[in-house]
Amino acid sequence: MDWQSASLQDRIGIHFRNKDLLFESLIHPSYAQNINQSENDNERLEYLGEKILGLIITKYLYNNCPYLAVSKLITLRNKLEEGERLTNLWFRLGLGESFPLLSVKDERHRLRVKRNNPFEKAFKALVGAIYLDRGFLQSSKWVEKQLIAPLLAHHLKTIKDRVDPERQLQFFGDALFKAIIADYLYRLFPYVNPTKLNKITKGMVVKEQQKKYIDRFTPEDWKIIDTENEKISKKSFTSLLVAIYFYFDKQNSKISFREIGSWWANKCISEDKIWRELITLLTKDCIPQKWIIRKIMGYESKDYDKGRERFHKLMESSKH
Repeated sequence: MDWQSASLQDRIGIHFRNKDLLFESLIHPSYAQNINQSENDNERLEYLGEKILGLIITKYLYNNCPYLAVSKLITLRNKLEEGERLTNLWFRLGLGESFPLLSVKDERHRLRVKRNNPFEKAFKALVGAIYLDRGFLQSSKWVEKQLIAPLLAHHLKTIKDRVDPERQLQFFGDALFKAIIADYLYRLFPYVNPTKLNKITKGMVVKEQQKKYIDRFTPEDWKIIDTENEKISKKSFTSLLVAIYFYFDKQNSKISFREIGSWWANKCISEDKIWRELITLLTKDCIPQKWIIRKIMGYESKDYDKGRERFHKLMESSKH
């Protein structure tokens, strides 16, 4: 179909390298089902974009509002993430009359006033698409310009002292950790819906698991942490994660989010264990083994036997 991507990108203010990402962010599940492409709707991008959006807003508030208590930072973040605000921005960008692509009976002006409407979901999906296409730094600049600055830029104070450094660090760290996990699972498991990804996430963020992450730190990691913040709590994984992130950010802010994600995945995660958890969830829902091997594990016809062998090894090891 001719969806006039050039004019659309002009309205958004981002020119995509991969226009398929933009298109996917604009496909509501109802439309995807209508064209028999239910695997290509914007729900997965919304899942990712929601966490990236939360991190962008949190980082902005952490950097620009050190004089506010965490409770007020949370209130501000909630205000910026309000569905009505995201919906209004979607229409202000000139997208609401045509996008997302829908196959529902309600008219757009009626959908606009509903909670969790397709416009705020599409906005989050668009943030996810921009992040994947342009990186975290570019997506941050876009969100700051379009969403954050119009509300906050003229009200910021010049106060630099932090009122509660440790709690603010945890505030930042919690959002950072959620975004890292969402990015990791989104890339690792194609076609898997957000419901399944959220179930896996729960086991990755519990306090007991976070303690295990800390146990895997090396002396070099602790050296970096002490260099960044020698007074940091050694018991808070999310605070420690921020310290490592700051280190990467100083090295190269363009790739620091990707670097902290790779650091966490290589240092803290057993990928085979996560695969076993996912496969178990899928098989309980009677998802065919062949589909799992080909679509999610990525073994097409010529490599299918290798994929089947790995599938059975993963499931066999889960019994021990």
